Amino acid sequence: MISIIVCSKRKDSFNSLADNIADTIFTEYEIVHIDNSENKHSIFSAYNEGVARSKYPYLCFIHDDVFFHSKNWGEKIIKHLQQPNVGICGLAGRDFVPRVPASWKVNLPSVNIIQSDKTGKKHSKTRFKPKGFKLERRPVILLDGVLLCMKRELMDRIKFDEKLNGFHGYDFDICIQSTVQGYENYVMYDIVLEHFSRGNPDASYYRNLINIFKKWNQYLPLIKKNASVSETVRIQKIEKKGLSRLLEKLVRRGFSTNEIISIISYFANQIDLKNKKLRIKTIRLEVLTMKFLNFPIYKLKKQKHEV
Repeated sequence: MISIIVCSKRKDSFNSLADNIADTIFTEYEIVHIDNSENKHSIFSAYNEGVARSKYPYLCFIHDDVFFHSKNWGEKIIKHLQQPNVGICGLAGRDFVPRVPASWKVNLPSVNIIQSDKTGKKHSKTRFKPKGFKLERRPVILLDGVLLCMKRELMDRIKFDEKLNGFHGYDFDICIQSTVQGYENYVMYDIVLEHFSRGNPDASYYRNLINIFKKWNQYLPLIKKNASVSETVRIQKIEKKGLSRLLEKLVRRGFSTNEIISIISYFANQIDLKNKKLRIKTIRLEVLTMKFLNFPIYKLKKQKHEV
């Protein structure tokens, strides 16, 4: 009853995952494998292709570098997806989407995952929030893409946006689509999954994130239902700090000075700032100062020729 959609470049990773699924799912299933060893797909087109090729009423999009420790997780996912007005279910998420792009890890209140590292350079770490949480699920807005589960009928109303490229931001975009359509997304707390990669928020990650936040700007910020006034104020503070954090991320990832000025100016105009005009006027100075502090002089000279 579950179609498991996996986009993978590596045969060994896919085979290990397939064996693990067979040993632990305990329900009728199929695996729709999108072989991307020749880089024919973005993650957006791969997942849409997977939906088109699948046959069961419940869909699970899974990274190929995971390991299920739970038994009978298939029936548990089906149970979660039978809740009223359910959208997408996953294992790590956030309660809001601000107006300034930020990694999904920022202010992450809902997590149920084992984060590991196949290289052995970093210790495995069980991440579980809220501490002592006893319920089976918790409502959120965003979910991390390591595991995304939904009913097939939801995909009649939303889809992975193939106007976006690469392998980043698909989880942000599809979860915002679900929320805007009026559905509620959840983090599941009765399934134990281990994830073996740490992620790579490189320049392409932030480019996609910026495009997604621009795409949905008229709906942002997105906040959980019945959020308090204090929560709204807290998000506004996060947005202001996020502007400086985003500037730093773009500098460290080699964005040109003019591009950073354009991006930060755009998002500065989306949020509530007391001295907005002054903030925008000082962006160039901030960028050049940060580049000077973070990069060798010869790189700074090279970048001056590019802007």
